[in-house]
Amino acid sequence: MDKCIPDIYNSLQEIAWHFGSHGINGECCGDLSFVEFMALKKVYENADNSIQEIGNMLNFTKSGATRIINRLENKGYVARENSPIDGRVCCVSITAKGIEAISRIMENYTIYLEDVLKEFEPQKLEQIRDTLEMLVNAVQQNKPFNLVTNTYKGDECC
Repeated sequence: MDKCIPDIYNSLQEIAWHFGSHGINGECCGDLSFVEFMALKKVYENADNSIQEIGNMLNFTKSGATRIINRLENKGYVARENSPIDGRVCCVSITAKGIEAISRIMENYTIYLEDVLKEFEPQKLEQIRDTLEMLVNAVQQNKPFNLVTNTYKGDECC
């Protein structure tokens, strides 16, 4: 293993800590957990997806995605509607309350990050953005890894 990998892993953990559930000054997303926030963000970015599609985007099972969507619906952030194409399929759309919440959260984190990075030159900011985009793409293209069984999703035995 490359000696940089543990350093990269530790840096990612530190970044995730500051942008995770406890967020800025102990508050991330109002009454949303970080998982709920990420699901709401996917619904915001991808209109009228099925619960299965949302689950796939987040690497959750359909039942896991259903539980998260149920919570978001109970909080008034999303609504379910039958697909106009296939009435058996349930589509999830964001409500006005959901749009307001996601916009506020993303704006707050943008302001926070702008303050954190204010001393960086524009060229360095572009380099950071490009490097993070490469990492996100690599992670999204990789099969999910099960830390319990040390196997990749789809490679489990028996």
